[in-house]
Amino acid sequence: MPLTTESEKARREALDLLARVEKDGIAILRRYEAGRDVSARYQDFRRLIEKVDHFYVFIDLVEERLPNFEAEKREALARHLAEIRWRIVIVEVDTTQVFLVRIGEGRRPWPLGSRQFLERRLARLGEIAQFYDQFGEVYDLPALGGAMLTAVGDLLKAQIARAPGLDDFTLHAAFAQAASAALRSATPSVPPSAPRRRPGRRQSAALPRPAGPPAQFRTREQAGRFYAERDAIVAVADACRSAQLSMDDLARKLGVSRPALVLMLSGNDPIASGTLEELRSFVARASAA
Repeated sequence: MPLTTESEKARREALDLLARVEKDGIAILRRYEAGRDVSARYQDFRRLIEKVDHFYVFIDLVEERLPNFEAEKREALARHLAEIRWRIVIVEVDTTQVFLVRIGEGRRPWPLGSRQFLERRLARLGEIAQFYDQFGEVYDLPALGGAMLTAVGDLLKAQIARAPGLDDFTLHAAFAQAASAALRSATPSVPPSAPRRRPGRRQSAALPRPAGPPAQFRTREQAGRFYAERDAIVAVADACRSAQLSMDDLARKLGVSRPALVLMLSGNDPIASGTLEELRSFVARASAA
């Protein structure tokens, strides 16, 4: 019986790791679609990001072993990995946007050291843009759009300004104790009978329309089902800006969850015929306005 070569071992390891990547990727997508990882709690969001980062590590391990495959197989695996990675990137960016909007609306305090975590999220947007510039057209990945990344970046910058860093831990204990006592003794200046003001709803896409031709809402038919083309999510985001709606508002109008809508617009899930007609009409009305 011939001895197993190092290349054969590496190929076997790569395929075993790929099976793990596919399994974990499906689990992340299912939790996202069910809305289980979309909340306004810092701990929940951080857990999701740690899970996603762990997922990317396994993709990197598979990619390191691709040179051991023949050219045709290597190219097919590289495309497959890029497509899987990009699906999770879409989940990562959308979940980040939802989380930041919700925590901004609630004005919740950030825990100690969260500034460094948010700064890493901001740097991550640059990595995502770089990955798309390098592989987006090569593998025909659905576009996220510069406006969406810019919007998430602006949300991150606003919260970074509020979040305490690890260096804030050096505050004198007596000062912290005095501040805590002052807060406890403070009384609200609004009379008890006055109604409480609810925080205003922030629009998640309040940026000006980017220069250049507008994105088109296009679909393709595959096995009797309709899937969104690359720029569909950008076209719908532009329409939401024109109509002054958030993606959550549009999802409610369509009778679907926000994660389900994002997965459809990114080309991962098919679009039901009724939903497709409503989306086409919505984009057309926004374009004509």
